[in-house]
Amino acid sequence: MNKNWKQLKITLQNILDDEIANGNESGCQLCIFHHQEKVIDLAAGKNISTDHLFPLFSAGKPVLAAIAWKLVENGLVTYDTPVGKFWKEFNTPDKAGITLDHLLSHRAGMYLLPKDVDDWTNWDAMCQGVAAMTPRNAPGEKCHYHPLTFAWLLGHTLELISGIPLPQLIRDVVIEPLGLSGKLYFGIDDNASKRIVPVDDFRIEKKPAWEALTMNNDAFRRACIPSFNGIGSAAGLAEFYSKLRGNLVKTETFDHATGKLFRHPEDVISPSSWAKFALGVVLPGPENDRRMFIGHGGAAGAEGFYMPEENISLAFVKNRLSPNHPDHPVRDRISAALEIPSRFW
Repeated sequence: MNKNWKQLKITLQNILDDEIANGNESGCQLCIFHHQEKVIDLAAGKNISTDHLFPLFSAGKPVLAAIAWKLVENGLVTYDTPVGKFWKEFNTPDKAGITLDHLLSHRAGMYLLPKDVDDWTNWDAMCQGVAAMTPRNAPGEKCHYHPLTFAWLLGHTLELISGIPLPQLIRDVVIEPLGLSGKLYFGIDDNASKRIVPVDDFRIEKKPAWEALTMNNDAFRRACIPSFNGIGSAAGLAEFYSKLRGNLVKTETFDHATGKLFRHPEDVISPSSWAKFALGVVLPGPENDRRMFIGHGGAAGAEGFYMPEENISLAFVKNRLSPNHPDHPVRDRISAALEIPSRFW
């Protein structure tokens, strides 16, 4: 990997500026930590600074996963504990086999939204609606990405395990211990609202795109729906990854949660699938080195990851939606400059 940070800063800034100039992007940030030291922190776009906040979408999911790792490390639960031990509505024949690791690895079979709840910002109603659903496949047998229901399935389970409301749990376990206040949000305040870069669906033919419809809406921004409504800076997301292993959780906890694909032996990975899940994070590296990257991508093109061999954390955020998602040429250009493989998630 290219680690000539002084030269890279110039090269990467030129890449971001060029993508803005050619109209592919309207605002973006890039931040890199090396050995927990910030070595790159860039922004591009009209009136965009490194202090602005961008919608993270699914790139924020690992924050919720990290809380699960911490509760396991603290002995409050194990990964093979049935969710029904804490959530009584899961003590039914169809859901009794769902365990914590099934939620984290997207193998609960509950990836569809409840049909009878219209307001996603109503936490209690959504938890009740999700709990009443029937899994679409036998728990643990098939990985099927839970893009939205992940928030309520895992989030409410963690609330029940800890006895702490999820917004407070996120603050107490992740945000405050890692010094991320003002950098990462799952429910913004008045001050943060002034720093948000709105989702831009200029390149999307059918408007409004759902990403803009939700994350340009103040009610969604102020809710806590950590499957898709995380908001933060690239610096905040990169710093989160830089402080996971051996800081937020013990090295052995991190290595267990990210050490392999948690997948049924008969559930073969399609060559075109990006959903290569460990426990709450994706391992998108080459087949012979899946853990080259440990992280997650997001709907607008955001991504965050940790490279354990290099001890490097990187986050990239942007606001202009791509009609070709998850193909984002700017990310490929960044990867080429860094001399690392591209990611498709």
